[in-house]
Amino acid sequence: MKTMKTVLFAVLMVPMFALADKIAVVDPMQAIIETEEVKSRNATLESSLEADSQRLRKLRDDITKVEERLQRDGMTMSSEERNRLTDERETKGFEFQSLQQSLQRRVNSDRQELIEQMEPKVLKAIEEISNEMGLDMVISAQAVVFVKPDLDITAQVTQRINRMK
Repeated sequence: MKTMKTVLFAVLMVPMFALADKIAVVDPMQAIIETEEVKSRNATLESSLEADSQRLRKLRDDITKVEERLQRDGMTMSSEERNRLTDERETKGFEFQSLQQSLQRRVNSDRQELIEQMEPKVLKAIEEISNEMGLDMVISAQAVVFVKPDLDITAQVTQRINRMK
């Protein structure tokens, strides 16, 4: 089914490609990811999440220790001790899940905000490069099965974004 869609897309696109003399390909997400602004922002985000990440690792280790103790000594401990450890494991498990979800929401929110901020810059960089190179068409790399490396302008777009203020 996917192959059929690809073939159909290619057949429908042939007339459009015939009209365009100069075509290039760009991977907008890769261009964004490689920018200095994004690298800097990711480092800042990682550093701001470090305390919570350490807490997450500690919770995971604590849960593992409790589970190991329950497996190792569960048969010989009192039911009260077993119940206390089981409750502790569940409490730490809920805390772990909650913290993990919170961290994931923060990362996703930051990523979405970053993409929204970078999109105009990417479009402007693509437009500028297209005009300079006399390109008739720029296609997203996700829509292309094969492209010669010299037709990929992703690195140029990244460089152009890095020069923007």
